[in-house]
Amino acid sequence: MRARIAAAVGRVVLLVAVSALAVGGAGGATGAATGAGYTGPNAVAVPYTGEKVVKPADGWRLTDCPAVIAGGAPLVTACDPGEGFTVVSPGYDPEFGSIIVPVALTNGRSSTTIDYVLSLEPPAVPEILVKTYPFPAPSGGTLLIPISDLGVECTACAKGGGLEVTSFAPVGAATILPTETHLVIRPKTSFEGPLEVTVRFGDMYGGWSQPTMITVPVSKQGDDAPLAQHVQRPLPAEGGEIELAELIHVPEGAADAEQHILCGGAIHGTVVCDASGIATYRPFEKALVDQFSFHVARGGDVVTGSVTLVAEGADVGLPERLAPAEPRTEPSPAPTPKPEPEQTEQPEDGSGEADAGSDGSGSEDESEEEKEPQEYVLLRVPTPLVPPTPPEDSGAQAGIFTPLVDLLDRVGAR
Repeated sequence: MRARIAAAVGRVVLLVAVSALAVGGAGGATGAATGAGYTGPNAVAVPYTGEKVVKPADGWRLTDCPAVIAGGAPLVTACDPGEGFTVVSPGYDPEFGSIIVPVALTNGRSSTTIDYVLSLEPPAVPEILVKTYPFPAPSGGTLLIPISDLGVECTACAKGGGLEVTSFAPVGAATILPTETHLVIRPKTSFEGPLEVTVRFGDMYGGWSQPTMITVPVSKQGDDAPLAQHVQRPLPAEGGEIELAELIHVPEGAADAEQHILCGGAIHGTVVCDASGIATYRPFEKALVDQFSFHVARGGDVVTGSVTLVAEGADVGLPERLAPAEPRTEPSPAPTPKPEPEQTEQPEDGSGEADAGSDGSGSEDESEEEKEPQEYVLLRVPTPLVPPTPPEDSGAQAGIFTPLVDLLDRVGAR
């Protein structure tokens, strides 16, 4: 294989024009030669579920299209002597490797053969958009942040994904776990302030998002703070109403106070909450599992609950009534992040001394804040929730802060 690739590089490489077109695809690629990762001028990496058209340079033609289609199967789907050949991605398979396709060309006076190396590009890794969670975690209590509130976008999560807790800071401030449906945060009673939680989300091919730090405010709750439950309910195929008031409990003897209920967004549907605590859910696409949060403001306290909706008959491994505050699946270990390499500039004279600043003192830039030590968790749990795919445009969308802003407006705090 390596010899063939080396031979391909050694041959005359013609100028080609490559254009990428968006096209749907399904299924998985099978059987191929090895050599993935080759990036020479004759390498053709096909975008995930997309296609590329490889055209000959001006004045050149392909002389044996049937051989190109046969040699490039299943990726090469069409060939024209003057227009080139089309390579289509049916999906992604990390074990696919590459296919080497000899392509014979002529300009009428001379002929040559180029070995094209065809491979599949992996999908873009997931992305977590939320950087600050606007609803507090109680000191000495528990906050369950539903995955629907993390702002995850994933290109390839239709058949599975996973949530990883990488680390948090300050060290010793909390206990943090991922579950199949939530990010569980249990701050210590003595801790108040911002809690920085670093998480990642993985797709069905093992591609993981960049570590994303989410800042969660931690504060003391009053004695009269309400309790909001995290529950599982049947997913209404055509939509329906959910009584959130039944999921909110006020301590006995609590002082009278106004209570306001706001809902977060669902992943695969819309949710509207009214003043009486009724949430109206309407799906806009089929899904086995959907989820949304709700937030209750009462007497100066704000608490969070959630509803996880599961389609009838769906075997997704979730409990029937209450959302799990502990992972039901044994968490798998995550790799320890590699430390970022230190950036030092070497002087041109080759003396080996780093240029530490314009003042010549040799001290580090004092304006650069030192990173707070992290406490590693390094646990991963699979999730049946399928995040949305990234939007094709950058149009404005309602974000995680929308319910909070609405809540502040209703209580006259903004």
